Amino acid sequence: MNLTLRDRVIILNTVLPQYDTRANMMLKIAIDNKIAISDSEQKKLVVKNENNGQVTVGFKNQEDIYQELDFAITDAELEYLKVRVDFIDRNGMFSESTMPTYIKILDAPFANEEHKEEDM
Repeated sequence: MNLTLRDRVIILNTVLPQYDTRANMMLKIAIDNKIAISDSEQKKLVVKNENNGQVTVGFKNQEDIYQELDFAITDAELEYLKVRVDFIDRNGMFSESTMPTYIKILDAPFANEEHKEEDM
């Protein structure tokens, strides 16, 4: 899955929950480890925690906003992300700034077509 640094910050801070079932936490930890933000990437960010629980992400360099990296997200991990974004949507928690990342997750295809068919 191709993700920008901005996408990764949003996923880490708004999509992945602090608490979940044991099985889901294993998926969350795997995703965390794959998309973790390195020290050098951290220096490119300006992250501001708002009083309402929202996180505002800025970048020191505009080029960093659009640069994508490919991450090997499994179908199980992708399904978990899709379920989390669906939960966010059902609770009316989409925002203009997070919507592109959320849509990217919802539109991402599963690697194995059988996985998609089993879940529908």
